[in-house]
Amino acid sequence: MTLHMTPDRDTTTPKRTPRISRLVPLMFGLALASASPIIAAQTDGSLRAHSPVQQNSATALVPVQKTEIKNQAAYERLLNNSGVTVQWLWSAQRGKLNAKDVNDVVRIDGEQANFEGTLKINGEIVSIDGDRFIFRGTILILDAPDKGRRCERTGDYEFRATGKRKYWRLQQMESCDRLTDYVDIFY
Repeated sequence: MTLHMTPDRDTTTPKRTPRISRLVPLMFGLALASASPIIAAQTDGSLRAHSPVQQNSATALVPVQKTEIKNQAAYERLLNNSGVTVQWLWSAQRGKLNAKDVNDVVRIDGEQANFEGTLKINGEIVSIDGDRFIFRGTILILDAPDKGRRCERTGDYEFRATGKRKYWRLQQMESCDRLTDYVDIFY
């Protein structure tokens, strides 16, 4: 067996870097870039952090002037919903969700709670279509799945019904503690 040696190459230490280790800095950079807020200019010229879908709980929300109803059947399903759940409350009954059209703005307010924790949702519907709606408001999860956990998010969120499911599911599922929260509104 003959070894081919390159004179300018040091053969005492391997120079091959596993492919995964070369990708780690790239993956980290992409993750950091996608998690960082977008900087947007305000009308007064100042800059502020802005996320296109969801906002920080300290950010004031612009009230919905009129809910855009793109699908009448979906609108009626939401008004006549059969409750709200989060998967962490395994033994809880489905929570009650009130939905009302007040001066052309659909408002929802609901809660699911038991000894395992609490889910609260409160806000307005920006628009509703056949398989989705945009909710503007606050979603709060307390003590679930772990005692002491508080996950509060305020902003615009999409709920979507897929396949033959009889519920809309929150699409921005990961927000707090790197956990995935399945918040569902049933019809």
